[in-house]
Amino acid sequence: MSEERSQRSHHLDAIRVSAILLLIPYHAARYVQKGDGDPRIVDAVVWFVHAWHMPLFFAISGFLAASALRRSTAALQVRARFRRLGLPLAVGMLTVVPLANLFVIGAATLWPRKGALPPKRELDLANVFSFTPRHLWFISYLLMISLLAIGVWLAIQRAPRLGAALKRGFGQLMRSWWAIPVLAGVSAAILITKTGWVAGGSASNSLIPAPTLFAYYSFFFVFGWLLSGQSDLVEHLKRGAWLRLATGVLIAVPAFLLFYDNGDFTGNVGTPGVLAEIDELRLYGLFTVGIVCWLTLFGIWGVLARYVRKESRVLRYLADASFWIYLVHIPFLVALQSSLSTTGLAIPVRWGLAVSGTLALAVGSYALIRGTRRLVRGYRLRHAPG
Repeated sequence: MSEERSQRSHHLDAIRVSAILLLIPYHAARYVQKGDGDPRIVDAVVWFVHAWHMPLFFAISGFLAASALRRSTAALQVRARFRRLGLPLAVGMLTVVPLANLFVIGAATLWPRKGALPPKRELDLANVFSFTPRHLWFISYLLMISLLAIGVWLAIQRAPRLGAALKRGFGQLMRSWWAIPVLAGVSAAILITKTGWVAGGSASNSLIPAPTLFAYYSFFFVFGWLLSGQSDLVEHLKRGAWLRLATGVLIAVPAFLLFYDNGDFTGNVGTPGVLAEIDELRLYGLFTVGIVCWLTLFGIWGVLARYVRKESRVLRYLADASFWIYLVHIPFLVALQSSLSTTGLAIPVRWGLAVSGTLALAVGSYALIRGTRRLVRGYRLRHAPG
């Protein structure tokens, strides 16, 4: 493996681990939002992370999917997608989601909240064993987007000039100063077909993707796909990475104050932005949020690509565990937060304990399963005939 490929692998691990580990405090903060009071700073942090977090997930997924396809065949990758995404989705819908539903229903009676208890929080078999995928919506979307991307890739292979033109055009865009405005404009144009100011709302309501959100996240997946294999563009992301990241954070402050819509994805909590109810300004708001998203995404990718250059056993282990952590973190988190909500501890303390406890339980359960698999494999090898 060349040094370039090795460095790329290390920074990709760092992106995956960072995104997964951020998911736990993000979801913990979402539960804090639903409590009493008006935690403005919590609303701002949740909104900012939401603006770029899932887009980063899909972008890195597209990058890795394209890399895997270059080393394999389309048929093998289709089977791999069903094995690595389809099977966990099916199993998770029958195990993780009902368990999470049960814990959420139990937590609803303990957690201080605004308004009356909704019917979906009543203890009922239909609520426990529902077809709402919860956080597993990401796997459902990713599976369908991946399969569609493989099909498009096969079609483009029959038109090499088109493929070369796409690669050349993407490279020119990424090297230009107008890359972020163009990308933000496209993402805003997609989201204008839905209500609200961010890509929230109905993603987790059904296994069938919402068309607007499917198109939106597919756009980020395609971005990562086109970025894959172009190491010069990754090098370009390194230059000015801190400036892009800082600019994204700075623009996020007035964007939140102006365009935060408390009905987007938070269950109607918090104080809306001063312009959030002016529908005629939605396109401008979506474009501004898009600028925040792409600046932050470029900045995080560039910073990690610049500084994560050496192999780390801890990073590699967490990268291997990241998918498992994603699958199981919600039941652990809900159970811990609902238990801690009955104590007299301050909200920041409860939040910290829930986050650290969830991470420990998720990583610990992964280590237990991994160790058990090794023991079983070793037993079979020792007792294999012949």
